[in-house]
Amino acid sequence: MTGRIQAHAAILTANILFALNYSYSKSLIPGFLAPETLCIARIGCAAVIFWLVAVTLVRERIRRRDLGWLALAALFGTGGNQYIFLQGLQYTSPVDAAIISVIGPVLVLVISALLGRDRITWLKSIGIAVGAGGALLTILYGGIAHFGSGHLTGNLLVFTAALSYACYLVVVKSLMMRYHPVTVTAWMFGLSTLLLFPFIGRSLFATDWGVFTPAAWGSLAFVVLGATVLSYLCVAGSLKKLKPTTVSIYTYLQPVIASFVAILRGQDKTDWVKIIAALLVFAGVFIVTQSYRFENKTETVDNTVDNPTDPRKTCEQSRG
Repeated sequence: MTGRIQAHAAILTANILFALNYSYSKSLIPGFLAPETLCIARIGCAAVIFWLVAVTLVRERIRRRDLGWLALAALFGTGGNQYIFLQGLQYTSPVDAAIISVIGPVLVLVISALLGRDRITWLKSIGIAVGAGGALLTILYGGIAHFGSGHLTGNLLVFTAALSYACYLVVVKSLMMRYHPVTVTAWMFGLSTLLLFPFIGRSLFATDWGVFTPAAWGSLAFVVLGATVLSYLCVAGSLKKLKPTTVSIYTYLQPVIASFVAILRGQDKTDWVKIIAALLVFAGVFIVTQSYRFENKTETVDNTVDNPTDPRKTCEQSRG
């Protein structure tokens, strides 16, 4: 139980960081950095940090047969997801991007079901719908979502990034069960850096770093250390205890968190609608989590009935 509580706390922390990343990344592009520059800086710096920790503290070897899965995780979770997301963010708004990300848990559940790793049940569907309702209510109530034609390209790119991240959660689950989270993330970010650097690495040298303000450097530090290194470690750790669908449903918290951050900064005010929206999100997470417990109990009962060697059944037969 303690391990599951820690896993939920970890994925909650990750989504708080992801929620803040929308505005911090938007403050850097396109004013200070091109999307590809921020992408390679983010992935490259994180790769160096992860590998230093992996080599000095973890020291774990990867089996050759898992290199292909690590390459897929790198493609979906870091290279493809982050690059496509930042490309889309330059054309759309952080609010629109947060709304589109709400589709993530649905994509994860569908992909998991297609691969036979999960089942679509009424209870999960209800939980996802409840959580989505809370996330959308947070944004749409304020009337600040504007899916205009000028944002169509950006919105499509952000949706593609959400699909890529959903694939990542499904692919990386099995790797996290076999290796330390630092080992997996180090290989992922290392492979992504090697893959992307020949194509977009030159943008690092074409950037005028001298125009950076202290606020811009602070935003970049948060994107690398907070929204990348710490957040990906939290996601990786949570996948050891939680299903990808459960992990993904925490995405619904991002627009809610963004709204409450605006309240704390004096940019918005609290009301009952925001409180209800937050409660709906947590209720959705709770319903999806409970659905897995219900399935496990059902499977245990079915196995007891179907297994003739079950000691409880044998005992009952001897009494009869």
